[in-house]
Amino acid sequence: MLDTIEEYLAECFRIESPPRVGELAERFHLSRVTLNSWFREQLDSTAAAYLKARQVDYAKWLLECTQLSATSIAYRAGFGTRRTFFRLFRQATECTPAEYRGAVCCAAPRDLNFN
Repeated sequence: MLDTIEEYLAECFRIESPPRVGELAERFHLSRVTLNSWFREQLDSTAAAYLKARQVDYAKWLLECTQLSATSIAYRAGFGTRRTFFRLFRQATECTPAEYRGAVCCAAPRDLNFN
């Protein structure tokens, strides 16, 4: 199931569309409640929190390995607005995208497969 979730996320990033719990539930022919139960049991997270975390992971990877502007990265990672991206990125990393980019070099992503 996790492979299918990652495929869904890759598709969302490819078309610069926000991942949605409802769409993911439809792919598995599950209700949102059942999908969230699976996420809680398997990943100790809600579906929405997992999807947002993966969006931030993708944004971090883009910051590390491209020279795209923060605004471009926000849209590529599926955040609806630049403001939402900055708010969620700061919550997740405790720094702004510019601060993050300045603090890291282009390292190989840990367990990410965004290429």
